[in-house]
Amino acid sequence: MRRRFANYDHVGQWVMRQCQRSCRTGVGMTPEALALKKATHEMIKGCGGLDAAEPYARVGTSNLSDYYNPNKPNYFVPLDVVADLEPLARSREGWPHVTQALCRTMGGVFVALPDAPASGSDLLAMMSKLSGEFNDTTGAICAGFSDGKFCPIDAAKLERELDDVIRVAVGMRALARSIHGGER
Repeated sequence: MRRRFANYDHVGQWVMRQCQRSCRTGVGMTPEALALKKATHEMIKGCGGLDAAEPYARVGTSNLSDYYNPNKPNYFVPLDVVADLEPLARSREGWPHVTQALCRTMGGVFVALPDAPASGSDLLAMMSKLSGEFNDTTGAICAGFSDGKFCPIDAAKLERELDDVIRVAVGMRALARSIHGGER
């Protein structure tokens, strides 16, 4: 027992150091779990903060705070609370925050479907938009290789461009479906 405390003046310092080690932010959490915590925080900030979000959730500010606290590794926001709060955070960049993080965790992406019914001219406009997104993707690849190497920053830019291609393509698919009424 004496050896364990050899570098400390007294047992209290040893206990304090052990507490500091165990309270490091996000210790023992996977990157995906930390991403969910961060997304939850972004969602709550998008609602206007803890006090603004509380009236719309079935839980109080203390629980809402715990949901994004990386020092609470086993405490995550329930899906019904996400369903109540995410629509309120629509104006914050990255919306829908938690849904997007869950999709990434599962190896996918979230793409919102368009609300409006479509016509043939809408399809032509979407085709033009899709072509532009493909051009942006080509530009990101060429820019990435312009210095002779394609680095992680280049890959992140390409990923954002590809997400735009997917978003527009899914929107175009939804337009086609609305024209034919969902029949195959």
